[in-house]
Amino acid sequence: GFSEGTQLFLDGQLALRSFQWTHAMGQGDAPEPDGFAGANYGTAKALNVFGGPMLGASLRLGELVLGAAAYAPFGGNLHFARNDAFASSMYPAAADGVARWHGYEAATMSVYLTAGAAYRFGPLAIGLTSNLIYTTLSLQRAQNLNGSNDLTAEGRSRLAVSGVHGSFGAGLMLEALPRTLWLGLSYQAQPGLGTMQLDGKLEVDATVPRGAVMLTQDVTMHQALPDILRLGARLRPSSRLELRVASDWTRWNVLRTQCVAIQGQSCLVSSDGGAAAGSGSVLNLRRYFHNTLGVRAGASVWLSDPLELFAGLGYETAAAPDATLEPVLADAANVSLALGGRLAIFERCSLAASYTHLQFLSRDNTGRSTLADPDVALITRRPDAGGRYTQWVGILNANVSYTF
Repeated sequence: GFSEGTQLFLDGQLALRSFQWTHAMGQGDAPEPDGFAGANYGTAKALNVFGGPMLGASLRLGELVLGAAAYAPFGGNLHFARNDAFASSMYPAAADGVARWHGYEAATMSVYLTAGAAYRFGPLAIGLTSNLIYTTLSLQRAQNLNGSNDLTAEGRSRLAVSGVHGSFGAGLMLEALPRTLWLGLSYQAQPGLGTMQLDGKLEVDATVPRGAVMLTQDVTMHQALPDILRLGARLRPSSRLELRVASDWTRWNVLRTQCVAIQGQSCLVSSDGGAAAGSGSVLNLRRYFHNTLGVRAGASVWLSDPLELFAGLGYETAAAPDATLEPVLADAANVSLALGGRLAIFERCSLAASYTHLQFLSRDNTGRSTLADPDVALITRRPDAGGRYTQWVGILNANVSYTF
């Protein structure tokens, strides 16, 4: 806001995600019936498109900048390709693919409304924002009453929850060398400032397609998302060149479980994953994520006053451990590469576009998945999720800014 002045900013992103999971029969898995090879074991594939817009504005009043924005900083959807060879068989539910025991359709999105202000004291700027966050999450998966992937007793589970929470962000920026070197530090608080509660419904039918009565319950999901600490610097050695470096630490270890309970009741589980005495827990998804560290470097070159070309390179560690890694929340360390350009089409208006490619390193947790541990209670136990995971994400971005 201090460098650009008063401005309007409109941005849009479109992402394409390619994912594959190859799974062989593991701990607790049931054998496939004769004639149904490929119903539970093989390769699940997904090629999904998602994205969203962002609208922001800032107003500069001397040493004070006010800002507001609406955007969706994270989210996405997952839909696995169907295996229609089973659609007209004795077990038609197998058409939803080998990953269906963890989820054949899933989506989550967090939409932020943010307002904030920054004030500049000489070379130091201090900023504070408040966020209103609307979060949705849905998951459709196969399940049966004994927690295995037995086709002969296959049912369905459908979870859809949402909620509104608040959070805040704070930051410092120091212009260490006038018009040459800037140093930044920011903190983004957890959505909900701790444990989030998302209300909605859980639907369960015991067998598909045998016409069992659907059991519907009003439920609350309890989960915690991370807070983030970021450091950054940018160096402008000349009017035609800018260098940037940044790092972020994301406290993913707060996501221990995603616990679902009857609305109005506590969501507590015992050491064996069962519902604790007096709690209303009906589903417990173990995560046990690790904190992650990301590092990125980038540069801009101005070929002329109106034309800027930029590039970036990054690396980020993985949050999900081998023990709880599964197809719906597949994760791995990743390398990112970004290329783009920005053109001032006239004095006050600029257009920009870029492509970012995230290449996730392949993972294989065969024999290390603990989701099917037989000593774990049924509300926590799920089929084995061991296998080979490969994925990449490509992101197209375009934006326009107008400065007053």
